[in-house]
Amino acid sequence: MDFGKILNKVLDLEGGLKIHKNKGEKDITYAGIYRKAHPNWKGWKYIDKGEKPPFELVKSFYYQHFYKPFEKIKSDKIKALLFETAVNVGLRRAIKLAQITVDTKDDGILGPITLSKINNFDEEKFLKYFTLNRIHFYTSLANKKPKRYGIFLRGWINRAFDSLNFILNEKRRV
Repeated sequence: MDFGKILNKVLDLEGGLKIHKNKGEKDITYAGIYRKAHPNWKGWKYIDKGEKPPFELVKSFYYQHFYKPFEKIKSDKIKALLFETAVNVGLRRAIKLAQITVDTKDDGILGPITLSKINNFDEEKFLKYFTLNRIHFYTSLANKKPKRYGIFLRGWINRAFDSLNFILNEKRRV
């Protein structure tokens, strides 16, 4: 699966190329890019002038921050799932979930041991176990802070299954 296909799916999951404000966040989000977390993104200068940022800025942002760290992963499907998850939960957390899946130290660093274990893990098992670990993370988060995160739990679980389904069935799509 190429970067463009999974990026389109991520943008769809993130609400498209729109400005919005998520509940509990202190600033705006555009195309899934949260201003408070990424204040130096070059697209904000366009938005501040009431203009739509060039798509290339969005594409470059996602590639640099969330896809490039996974380039050494051999399986395109695993790479795509890690990329989509990193957009949703952050790069370190996505790596930790992968490390839990392949049973290695979960330090959030994609080093040579983690990379080797991911690259030598059965692809289908990784995708399924990773998704279960992801859902467990969401559930634990919602259980620890139900007033803050409980409202998001159903959407997070739906997103995890939607992403897995998209990645597993990508070749069957027209």
